[in-house]
Order: sequence, then structure tokens, then C-alpha cells
Amino acid sequence: MEKQLEYFDVLANTQKQVLGNLVTAQKDLRAQLLDGMTKVQTAVTSIPGVPETAQSKEALNQFNTWFNLTISSTKSFSDEALKMQENLNTAFEKQLDISRDVVKSFSALAKTATETAVAATKTKVA
Repeated sequence: MEKQLEYFDVLANTQKQVLGNLVTAQKDLRAQLLDGMTKVQTAVTSIPGVPETAQSKEALNQFNTWFNLTISSTKSFSDEALKMQENLNTAFEKQLDISRDVVKSFSALAKTATETAVAATKTKVA
């Protein structure tokens, strides 16, 4: 029975680590994405040689409004996606705990059944 639980624990811990690493990677990617978007916005708004006319100022204002909205939407979406991933990880960990109990119970039942079968075989032989 201990071998089955040991195998299950190794498998479960590996899955937990993978899911934890995914969340960490998502957080890093989110930070890099938002940083990159901000740098693009800064680069576009500071292009040298653009004539300062009413049209160019209006276009730049519209661009900034659109870009700020895009960055804000991306932050909101990625925040919610990370929360969802963390909630899924929590649910998965709870499911693993339940599955471990099932493996433990099944292993105990299988051990009892095996011992009973061996005892019955010995009784028939004797």
C-alpha cells in the first residue's frame, strides 16, 4: 500500500509543480507584455520630426487614448486570467487530496482482498 501512495504522491507533486510554474510564467509574461506595450506607446508618442499641427496633436491624443484603453483592458483581462488559474490550481490540489484518499482506500481494500484470497487458498490446500 505504501508504494502506491508513494507513487501517487510523486505524480501529484509533479503536477502541482507544473501548475505552479505555469502561473509563475504567466505572471512574468504578463509583466513583460505590459512593459513592452508601455515602451511601444512611449516610442510612438516621441517620434522625432513629427510636425506639431492640430491634426497631428489630435491623432496623437486619439492614439494615446486608444493605447491607454488597450493597456488597461490587457491588465484587467490578465489579472482575471491569473485569478482563474490560481483558483483552478486550488481546486486541482483539493481534487488530488481526494484522489489520494481514494487510492489509499482502494489499496487497503486490495490488500485485504489479497490476504483473504491467500488465506482461503491455504485453507483449501491443507
